Amino acid sequence: MRPDPIEVLRGMQKALAAEIGAEVRSPFGQDALGMATALLESTIADLDGAVENLVRDNETIAALLERAASPVEARDRSLATDIRSALAQPEDGSLRVAPLAARNRVLRGLLERLLIVLEDEGAAGGLPDPLASLRGDVYAHLREVAARGWSFWDLLSFRERMARLRADAT
Repeated sequence: MRPDPIEVLRGMQKALAAEIGAEVRSPFGQDALGMATALLESTIADLDGAVENLVRDNETIAALLERAASPVEARDRSLATDIRSALAQPEDGSLRVAPLAARNRVLRGLLERLLIVLEDEGAAGGLPDPLASLRGDVYAHLREVAARGWSFWDLLSFRERMARLRADAT
């Protein structure tokens, strides 16, 4: 396909810098233009590896959740049921970002719920294995995702969702 999406975004960057940049005189407008070109650069970087990262993340999160289903059942039966249900959903093998991201949102939501259980159990007196090693592996995955420099995992919204989930549980 010509032009490919990255070429289109590069063309937009050049047009912003050459055509529109010459017309922008105010400091605010120049800052906004700089932010727009930086966002395009970030989008280009994300776009190039998005499918690979989503596939890998989905596989990793699914494996973590599979390990969690049985040990977490005594602590949160609903979570264990939801994990098993999500993992039983057939994947269509698509390499399109939208379906991969949709699955990623479902899996991340379950991982968030799992982390709440793990953190609450840990605060209540420590986690027995295999939950302790699972907790470490979950955080190792999150560090790996963050180290890539971009993520569909938004840590601020994660904290907000954890607080909301805790509040809803009471």
